[in-house]
Amino acid sequence: MNQLIWRLHRQQVIFAGAALAVLAVLLLVTGTTMAHDYHSTLATCGATRSCGDLPGELFQGDGLIIDLVSCTFVVPLLFGLFWGAPLVAKEFEQGTQDLVWTQGVTRRRWMTSNVAYVLAAAAAWGGAMSLLVTWWRGPEDALHGGRFGVAFDITGITPIAYAVFAVALGIAAGTMLRHVLPAMATTLAGFVLVRGAVGLWLRPRFVAPIRHSFRLVNDVSGAPAGAWIISKIIIDPAGRLYDPSSPAGVPAACHAALFNNSAASCLAAHGFRRLVIYQPAGRFWTFQAIEFTIFIVLAAALVAFACALVFRRDA
Repeated sequence: MNQLIWRLHRQQVIFAGAALAVLAVLLLVTGTTMAHDYHSTLATCGATRSCGDLPGELFQGDGLIIDLVSCTFVVPLLFGLFWGAPLVAKEFEQGTQDLVWTQGVTRRRWMTSNVAYVLAAAAAWGGAMSLLVTWWRGPEDALHGGRFGVAFDITGITPIAYAVFAVALGIAAGTMLRHVLPAMATTLAGFVLVRGAVGLWLRPRFVAPIRHSFRLVNDVSGAPAGAWIISKIIIDPAGRLYDPSSPAGVPAACHAALFNNSAASCLAAHGFRRLVIYQPAGRFWTFQAIEFTIFIVLAAALVAFACALVFRRDA
């Protein structure tokens, strides 16, 4: 069975291995240079106490490679499209499933073995990629004091869960639709929809965010360094949201100030404050663990669904 699985997937494994090798070389070369620049610059400016502008100045010429590394968030989706979706759909589409399942290999063994190997390969690739990217982004993350934002999706343990989920989604779509292209389209749409829903709607609510209000005229962020700022709003003395497009909530004494650039000072004098809602940088691994669990559970449900469809189908 192992030899059969290798023959079925060797081209995919070889291509993925070659791509990982190229990525590894690129990240090791550029990452070593960036780490050297970071530590040498930090030592120099630390001696002169002039590191205040370091986050805005260092790595300004590395935008292309930074953008390229950020784009690795799409890699798990590629696993779902090219590993997961064709796994079962291709057999149905070509009409070879009955031959495969009646040549000394039961459908249960064929399905479980193929799914296990493909999921393990996706997890291993996702883990290796995450290790490389996490190491590479070390200086960049240290500059900004946190890893929320783009770094959250491409570092830590979540890329492993994304890859496993994408493959499981592709397998389930292929098993249900039995045609490769519709399965790939469904995988693409489903992956984007679920990732978007979790990242934009669920993630900010994994743990109740911290709310901190401060004087409206203070020139501060209101959140610790590296925190994930979810929103910044202005509230009135009663804690209600201030709508700058509607003068109804503005004290009469501040109406004239709306037109002479002194509105902030006037509103502050009347008790208006700025409210920042954020997740502290220290919650990074808690959020990683929660999101990892969500996608692994979804992947397990999708695999169970796909297996049930195959096992119950007439031979």
